[in-house]
Amino acid sequence: MDAKTQKYDRQLRLWGGNGQEALESAHILLVNASPVGCEVLKNLILPGIGQFTIVDAGTVALHDVGSNFFFDLESVGKSRAEKACEFLSELNEDAKGHWIKNDISTLLKEKPDFLDQFTIVMVSEVTQELATKIAKICWDHGKTTQAKKQISFVWVRTVGLIGAARIVTPEHTIVETHPDSVADLRIDSPFPELDAYWRTFDFDTQDNLEFGHIPYVAILLKFMDQWKKEHNGQTPSTYAEKNQLKALIRSGMRSADDENFEEALSSVLRSCQATVVPSSIKDLFSDPEVENLTAESIDFWVLVKALKEFVADTSKSAGLLPLSGTIPDMKAQTDSYVKLQSIYKAKAKQDAQVVAEITGRVLEKIGRPKNSIAFVDIEAFCKFSAFLKVVRHRSLESEYVEPKTEQIALHLADPDSVFVQYVLLRASDAFYGDHGRYPGENESWEEDVEHLQGNVATLLESWGVDKEAVSPERVHEICRYGMGAIHNIASLMGGVVSQEIIKVITRQYVPMNNTVLFDGAASVTGVFEL
Repeated sequence: MDAKTQKYDRQLRLWGGNGQEALESAHILLVNASPVGCEVLKNLILPGIGQFTIVDAGTVALHDVGSNFFFDLESVGKSRAEKACEFLSELNEDAKGHWIKNDISTLLKEKPDFLDQFTIVMVSEVTQELATKIAKICWDHGKTTQAKKQISFVWVRTVGLIGAARIVTPEHTIVETHPDSVADLRIDSPFPELDAYWRTFDFDTQDNLEFGHIPYVAILLKFMDQWKKEHNGQTPSTYAEKNQLKALIRSGMRSADDENFEEALSSVLRSCQATVVPSSIKDLFSDPEVENLTAESIDFWVLVKALKEFVADTSKSAGLLPLSGTIPDMKAQTDSYVKLQSIYKAKAKQDAQVVAEITGRVLEKIGRPKNSIAFVDIEAFCKFSAFLKVVRHRSLESEYVEPKTEQIALHLADPDSVFVQYVLLRASDAFYGDHGRYPGENESWEEDVEHLQGNVATLLESWGVDKEAVSPERVHEICRYGMGAIHNIASLMGGVVSQEIIKVITRQYVPMNNTVLFDGAASVTGVFEL
């Protein structure tokens, strides 16, 4: 094992070499070296992001030292961007850090294409107006580049015991969603090689040792075949019929200690489920991106098109998705298990080769080289074809212009919902628009309570929600926070947000859609689609 593999061994087990490569090629921008922003960066630098840049026009103040782990007393009076970059860079020499002492608004005026170089743009300690402006730049860039070079936008902030984050990506496609299991045994519809396999076992003449090691897949196939012959080729569909199949399997046991038969019995319900193309995958087949493929389309949609044509060719696919080629562990002798495994793998390889041929034709049709998508990527796509996922976030602008009022009302109808914190943050943004500062950012913070209560009432009224949905005590509390940051809240949110960013960068696992809120007073977290 080389030094790099040793260093990142645990995370490589999570997202593999491809995920690590994506991480190492990523460039993260942090606008303002806030406590939560630095905590997010910390959790990205440690696993080895390629580069990060911090833009901050401010200097380190004494209150920064009290809330941000990455400043010390010697940092006071110096550039926040420089000192944060310096201390964060010490965490991992593989991550290259940059800093710019400038205001992001000024920087964007001087260099309109400044954001184009980044994979993720993360902002903190910014106004709603500025956050919306930056989010729109990222959004428009992704739309104009046909999603080949999208810039994901993340807005993260903490106020006292409140934490919030919003992710914006026009389109996020995922192949490796990491489901609990990708095993696809096809007990209800065995292919010829699988059907021939179970017939190699003589259930009547084998000695007890061999009998006790017949793979449970062979047991299920044998008794499912017997059931079908007795029921006009139909598989069990009702609960009673499935119990009858179980009874049939039990009748074949020689003793109560036949562990392989117990494995078969525990898999009956799952095996009786019809093997079909999931509705979520059918939805992808009819997606406009599939119908309107061009040379600029990303590989994901090209492969979905090929997958659609594969399923449609029933002579080669039987109307089903490619086989995953993965089987679970089971009690069996090594040779019989390996043989079973090789049968599934061979069929999966065969299906992938057919999909690859179709992919080549699709690529040529849209004007791309027929081998421009590697076979190894096609194999992975086929393996996870039943679990493909596309996440389309709403733009931040849409959240404000076209709020989902019905959902908001439902969230606020629950007195224990953390969603009330979203209302308080939005009202605080409105307060800033009225006063040029946030509530509580003065010595007589009590005077701000009434004003903020008015902002809350106006916001709730615009959504058609009773103004009593947010109690005066809640308003009083956020004013008392005075926009102060608490390090342990920043640390927790840093862990949550960095995890979501890693999902976006590696295109593995399914990221949240699209807002997470944390109430530190109640220790409650909620995810909302706004």
